[in-house]
Amino acid sequence: MNLLTGMNWLRALAALFVVIYHLNQHLPTSGFGYFGWGIHQFIWHISIMVSVFFMLSWFFRSLSYWKNIDTPSSIPSFYISLKDRFFRIAPAYYVMLILSALATYYISGISGINFPAFFTGFTFLTWLSPDTLFPVLLNGPLWFIPLDMIGWIMTSFFMMGLLKLKQIYYIPYFIGISILMLGLHFLWIWLPWTPGEGISFIWFPVYNPFIFFLHFLFGIAAAGMVTWLRRKNQESKIYFDIGYILTSIIGIITLWIIRDQSDWAISIPNSPYHFPWIPFLIAITMICLPFSKYVGAMLDNQFFLFTAKLSYSIFLTHGVVMAFLLHYIFPWELSMISWIILSLSTIILSYITGWILYKYVELIFVPVKKINNK
Repeated sequence: MNLLTGMNWLRALAALFVVIYHLNQHLPTSGFGYFGWGIHQFIWHISIMVSVFFMLSWFFRSLSYWKNIDTPSSIPSFYISLKDRFFRIAPAYYVMLILSALATYYISGISGINFPAFFTGFTFLTWLSPDTLFPVLLNGPLWFIPLDMIGWIMTSFFMMGLLKLKQIYYIPYFIGISILMLGLHFLWIWLPWTPGEGISFIWFPVYNPFIFFLHFLFGIAAAGMVTWLRRKNQESKIYFDIGYILTSIIGIITLWIIRDQSDWAISIPNSPYHFPWIPFLIAITMICLPFSKYVGAMLDNQFFLFTAKLSYSIFLTHGVVMAFLLHYIFPWELSMISWIILSLSTIILSYITGWILYKYVELIFVPVKKINNK
């Protein structure tokens, strides 16, 4: 049994589905029947893969604490870990932030660049304002990275607080922090923000680190449960395979049922990615996979291991790749054939550019072993 079994599959799946989600936005839907339109609607909901990325990050971040819960001195200091985290995500992010701004200049001109948002992107504070939520509009997925960084800091403080408690207080601690985050979330969205137009004003202020920290908590709890089971010498059993399969089926059925609703449907409170139901199901799969007898090993095949290795870079590059293809190669209204060609080209070129970014940026700052374990 390996704590990482199945996690590369989840990371690869998240990266690929984020690309598919953005390609689905350009799918020509004229003439679609009931089932075709249903599939199109269903794919809109695979934006939940953003939640998977969040939960995986904090699964691995908290794992170093959970594994050393009895020997806190074995855990690297906060500042050393912060430096490691910065060099893990910042160099590739900064490179793509700059390249995305240049791409915006070539496609839209200087007027297409929101300079306050662009410069705020370097400080990881874009989430403080709707005007800066997207540091570069041409590469929308970059909004995720600043929230990922602030989430890392919040998770570190959460786990440092947990270390000071006895085990009987763990559940009350989780509940108390959840209530605190909910309170901060409601306080944040009730502030007198100036209304505006566009996707950033639809997302903001609901997309904030306080509500997303609740997603992080599911990843943290899953890591704690996996660590506890490992300490109990839990062996790989077929019922973990069954648990993963059933949970995945329930998740798929749930998304299909609500396919004609928004990303915020069934969420409590009003927030993205169907919280807490879908994050709860994701957490169960994260607990089951490391102890599965067959499924985890089958899913962690060479293709998904390779994709997982490039997942961060694919996430960073695919938006620019798609923008260039749409502007220079497919500037007309897409047909189904041209959309398929666009999709294949985007995926292939995202792998190529992702590999370049991985090899010549990520590996320069972080050793391959450390990247593969984060």
